[in-house]
Amino acid sequence: MQLSETEIKKRLIELRNLRALHIRARERIVILQKENKQLRIRVKELETRDKDKGEKIKAMSFQLEQIKIKLFGKKPIINAIIHKKEKKDRDIFSYRRPIPKNITETKPHPIENCAHCSQKLVKKSVRIFFEEDIPLPIQKITIKHEVEIGYCQNCKKQSSGIFIPPKKSILGKNVRKYVCLLSITNRLSHAQIQDHLKDVFNVKISIGEIGNILQTEADNLRPEYQALKESVLNQNGTHYDETGWKVQKEEQGKFAWVAIGTENNDTVFDLGKSRGKGNIENIGVGKVGISDDYGAYKNSFKEHQLCWAHPHRKLRDLAESAEFGKRKKKQILKTYMQFRNLYHRIQKSLGEKISPYLKRKWKTIFNEISESHSLDPTHLSRIKESLRKNKEKYFTFLKHKGIPIDNNKAERALRHLVIKRKISFGSKTQRGAETTSILASVILSLKWNDPQNWFKNYLSLKH
Repeated sequence: MQLSETEIKKRLIELRNLRALHIRARERIVILQKENKQLRIRVKELETRDKDKGEKIKAMSFQLEQIKIKLFGKKPIINAIIHKKEKKDRDIFSYRRPIPKNITETKPHPIENCAHCSQKLVKKSVRIFFEEDIPLPIQKITIKHEVEIGYCQNCKKQSSGIFIPPKKSILGKNVRKYVCLLSITNRLSHAQIQDHLKDVFNVKISIGEIGNILQTEADNLRPEYQALKESVLNQNGTHYDETGWKVQKEEQGKFAWVAIGTENNDTVFDLGKSRGKGNIENIGVGKVGISDDYGAYKNSFKEHQLCWAHPHRKLRDLAESAEFGKRKKKQILKTYMQFRNLYHRIQKSLGEKISPYLKRKWKTIFNEISESHSLDPTHLSRIKESLRKNKEKYFTFLKHKGIPIDNNKAERALRHLVIKRKISFGSKTQRGAETTSILASVILSLKWNDPQNWFKNYLSLKH
């Protein structure tokens, strides 16, 4: 079909218009692409600026927290860089008390008629709840002993049914052991123990008598103390740690040492000693020693497991610090996250059979973490150097079953005495430090091994 000249001209005009539209569209696309590129650059600039502002805010927050520490003496928790899961606020009624095992009394509460309309009730059921209470008032008992004394004509000596103390009025066994409980587990001072016995039991006691009770009980418990030492040292591994302990009549600073086994909670304290290597030997050296990298522990053990928690905390503190620049901060965070992930991975695998492949992999990652880097600040370099030097000691747990990779158990045990130190300011004499060592070892071992029946077990000791 042939088109007329008019139609051809018309279609040519339409084609030219389409070409013009196409050219304008292509030009518009080029312009939009340029604008898009410029917008992307702008977005990156804004992101960088916001990131810098965020870091400045974190640094300012850190400085503010440090000012708070200086002003109020409170230690803030800084999560500006390392984000941690926040603990949910627990409702005061969310705790459920365990159901008591020993029932002293059962009280039935029957009902016949409706409490609302007085009609007879049907479809009855019984619901049970338990109530724990203490009978009041708590009263002391006084026992009058009538001891018969006889004279022997054969050996010319007197005999009595029981030992007669030099004083006519004495305190009984339960009171003496209760005094030890208040001193060790409740961490009360002598004056607080005195007030407690007077207020609750109407038992009058002097400060000096409290000190004599503690010393006498400690002397009686020396065999149990020695037995605890043997138990701790005969286990697969032994945790060691130390903290300051003031002995007021000693000029030099003293320390409190602790050793606790890996298989149970048998614990030995040794207070009022120096911080040298020889004092570890006073407690005794176990099969595998678990501790931090303090110099006194160096070469003290045949097999030594270094604590992973200590370098982990050091790296975390560096990561939370605002003292470093952007590039060094990035390097610190990288090292911290690598060590943290490896630490947690190993913890989860403990108690399971570890394959040779996994052992090699862990050591390879450890080597990568401890490698020096040009961007490492001085503090980070020191941590890495310590890791490199003591690599084998960090992996001792691979050679012995049941050995943990941190020293948290000893630190938790020692924390009890740290709180007592804040209250009592230490011991007045070396004899007092020794008394606290024995009592704390025996009593706390009983408590941590059997939380339900420990005091009953302590009362049953024949002293």
